[in-house]
Amino acid sequence: MHSKFLPSLSRSLSIAAVCALLGGAAFAQAPTSPATPATAGTPATGAAPAEKPKSLNSAEDAYVKNAVRGLSYLIQMAKTLPASTDQAQAGQSRLRDTTVKDLTGAQTALNKIIEEHALKVSADLVGNDKTDVERITKGFTKTPIKGFENKPTLDWVGEILKESKRLDHETEMIGKQGQDADLKMFATNYGPSIRNVFTSAEALDKTLKTKKK
Repeated sequence: MHSKFLPSLSRSLSIAAVCALLGGAAFAQAPTSPATPATAGTPATGAAPAEKPKSLNSAEDAYVKNAVRGLSYLIQMAKTLPASTDQAQAGQSRLRDTTVKDLTGAQTALNKIIEEHALKVSADLVGNDKTDVERITKGFTKTPIKGFENKPTLDWVGEILKESKRLDHETEMIGKQGQDADLKMFATNYGPSIRNVFTSAEALDKTLKTKKK
């Protein structure tokens, strides 16, 4: 006896197979969903942390503060000398111009080191430094510049000599004993300029005192 179930089952399987094939083809042709784009502003993973300012030891920190004060003092003191066309004042004028020009360059370089090390140092003159600059300024205002006998001029040279000698010595020491590469490079590059101010002031001081006698 032929069963009616088998033909029916065969037809059902055939229909199911066709549907499966059609469904698979449709699935294969369906477009895939695009990848979700990265959210704008999302920080990149593994980013390097900000570099911390370089630290100085106590001796280097003290040098920077003293050097800032010394450079500012020398520059402002040099500027107190009035301009003169008198040949007798040629030595003083050269010292003034050299001090302002060369030490301003040193001051700019030192300010970059201060910024890189995140130091807080003021270049404003206070106390005796401010008083000395004001005293020499008033001396030049009251006493006309004449020859080598002028007391304000002698005082002026003496102040530059004293401060540049101290700064020259400390710069030499930081160049030899300092550990910070930036400060050692500063001493190498600008130590000669500071020493030149010192030796020039020393020579002029001797000349003025000799002429006064």
